[in-house]
Amino acid sequence: MKNLPILSLVVLTTVLSSCSKIVGAAIPAQTIANPAGLEGKQLVASSPLVIESVKGTVSYSTAGAPFDDIQIPDLPFGIKPGGLDFKTGFSQVAVNGVCVKPQTFTVTVRDVKVDASDAAASATFTAASGAQFTLTKTSGAVDSATYSVSDTRLNVAADTATAMKFFSILTAGGKNTVSVAATISASDNGLAGCTLGFTLKDVSVVLSKFQ
Repeated sequence: MKNLPILSLVVLTTVLSSCSKIVGAAIPAQTIANPAGLEGKQLVASSPLVIESVKGTVSYSTAGAPFDDIQIPDLPFGIKPGGLDFKTGFSQVAVNGVCVKPQTFTVTVRDVKVDASDAAASATFTAASGAQFTLTKTSGAVDSATYSVSDTRLNVAADTATAMKFFSILTAGGKNTVSVAATISASDNGLAGCTLGFTLKDVSVVLSKFQ
């Protein structure tokens, strides 16, 4: 008889866990538009592109303007998303510096790193991409040019443990900081010596696989 309360607790925990999985499976994917106010922000290079497939890194951080927790409808049974997809396109690309600025070229995003933190915790995920964008020059001068971008979408996903940690950081714990960095390569070696700046558009985070 002394073991009955413990047994009851185990049964209750098992039932709640089962309920969580059943309810979670019924929750459709939830899209958060413009997370962290990234819409219209620019991923910029910290240094000029270098030859070796003309590659470089571009990044953006909200460090100068931390944002409040994202409001998500209440989820029962402590359910959290096991899937997190970061998606974005680009409205335009600025090429700055003295280099060859071809009429068209392609840029491949090799990998993407996303960091999130608040006062209590931090999380990071890095994912290979391979998304390729075609750029077409719309205006230009000796030391700068602007390019339109094909309507390709960049989509990278976090694993389950990371998705849950990101969810906890962005929905609780106070002010948040998010940074995004990407390693890129361009198809034209003449671009070496210039920097590229990518203006984000249609930014979203999709939460799924609730459990």
